Amino acid sequence: MGLIAYPPVYDAKRIVPVHKAFAKDHRDRVRSAKSVYTKEFIQRANEARARADEERHIEARAEARRQGLLTFKRRYMPEWARQIVDETAQKHDVCPSHMAGDNRKYPVVRARNEAIYLIKARKPMLSSTQLANWFDRDHTSILHSIASYSDATGAPPLVGYDLANARERNRQRASDHYLRRVR
Repeated sequence: MGLIAYPPVYDAKRIVPVHKAFAKDHRDRVRSAKSVYTKEFIQRANEARARADEERHIEARAEARRQGLLTFKRRYMPEWARQIVDETAQKHDVCPSHMAGDNRKYPVVRARNEAIYLIKARKPMLSSTQLANWFDRDHTSILHSIASYSDATGAPPLVGYDLANARERNRQRASDHYLRRVR
């Protein structure tokens, strides 16, 4: 259908007439559209949309997983350690990029602690500094992760880190900081 040109409006009181053919064509399109959108058609369309959304979600998760493992590769983590990180991330249903970053949500921390523990258990001679470089932490955080994982799961301790003393020290520092602000 071609363009419908109306004469220019010079007077604001003048109303431009609607072209009758255009109005009839529009009514016909609306009527035919009502007959196409049946309940079955709408249901199939919604199912197709849901499937497409699910596929996009799965593809996005796979890409995020690939990017997260690439982050560990950029930090020169060996293949066997990346495999442990990947298996642990899949087990806990978290993204490896979250484990590599500074995310402090409980599921991510739990997965990160387990991965660090399993890597250290596989190669006990790895230094905490090397693990810290891979996970973008400082070496004391790595020691704390290993100790807290073994404490939480009952796994054999791999490091001689006094977790109870560290937690008490952190509580005391937080309390002192709060008291200084209140006074």
